[in-house]
Amino acid sequence: MTLREQLAAFWAGERPDQIPYTIYQSKLPPVDRPVVQGMFANGLGVTCFVPTWEVTYHASIDMRDDVTLRDGVRHRRQTWRTPLGEIDATWVEDWHQTYFLETAEDYRVMTYIVEHTAIEPAYESFLAQDAALPPYAVAVPRMGRTPLQTILVDYAGLGNLALHLYEYEEEVRALYEALLAQFRRHIEIVAGGPGRYINVLENFTAETLGPRRYREFLLPVYEECFPVLQGAGKIVGCHYDGQTAVVKDLIAAAPIDLIESLTPPPEGDLTLAEARAAWPDKLFWAHINLGCYDLPAAELRRLVLERIEEAAPDGRRLAFEVSEQLPARWLESMPVVLDALAEARACFA
Repeated sequence: MTLREQLAAFWAGERPDQIPYTIYQSKLPPVDRPVVQGMFANGLGVTCFVPTWEVTYHASIDMRDDVTLRDGVRHRRQTWRTPLGEIDATWVEDWHQTYFLETAEDYRVMTYIVEHTAIEPAYESFLAQDAALPPYAVAVPRMGRTPLQTILVDYAGLGNLALHLYEYEEEVRALYEALLAQFRRHIEIVAGGPGRYINVLENFTAETLGPRRYREFLLPVYEECFPVLQGAGKIVGCHYDGQTAVVKDLIAAAPIDLIESLTPPPEGDLTLAEARAAWPDKLFWAHINLGCYDLPAAELRRLVLERIEEAAPDGRRLAFEVSEQLPARWLESMPVVLDALAEARACFA
């Protein structure tokens, strides 16, 4: 099977000839290195997140990105100017340092931005980029986060949002409703476009948003919007790369087809066996913990085989990926994972 055929079988809940192992394009080492080409030949795939949509902003909105290097470290400030005021956020090497939303007025500015942002199809651009990819790569349509996850992860940050839900509840809910209207439009466009698997970049982890808020803010969005995608023949996956145990029953009830970047302990709090018991019919695109790549080859091989036995003893509904960071010892360890998957392949024949 080609990579695309393997993934098509995985998404359909069928058994590919080998359990897929992929890496985000953004985490990929230089592809011209012989060892990387060898991994492609042995089954490593690359997922390239390509939108099937594009955004445009009203003329009243001005966005500026200022990037500087200080002692070799990348610093970035993004500033939005609107008729209602100005907001900004800063990053160091793509890690948030300050967030857009600090005051009630900031929420009103961000709500204005959302309400004056248009989302339109970009199907031809997606198809052209997908067609240009090499055989070891596949384009995956990616959506942004659902409304509250957008506020939490992108706009306010965990510390701020915990206070803002109390101090600025009216403004938080107004922004949430504006984002929900935008998300519905986003769903409509993605449902009508190309791509079998849709990745929703939730970055959910339960210690930042417990069961009550999950039930109030996330589950209703999933229940309303994801069936629209599924009705269009899409497989819907959510990037859940952290802890999930306290909401595992809510996740079981949610119309989520695939848990992406599913990570066992210590970063997560469910083993693959526990996750499979909780979600017997969901697809797992599991992240192998970064620390596992530092194990001796024999131990890493055994770990991969054990995780297959936990989650997919029949070779179905499981894939592995590198989704958080390129392992420090990737040169030695990623080929070991591929060898383990080839070994497991014989068990499913």
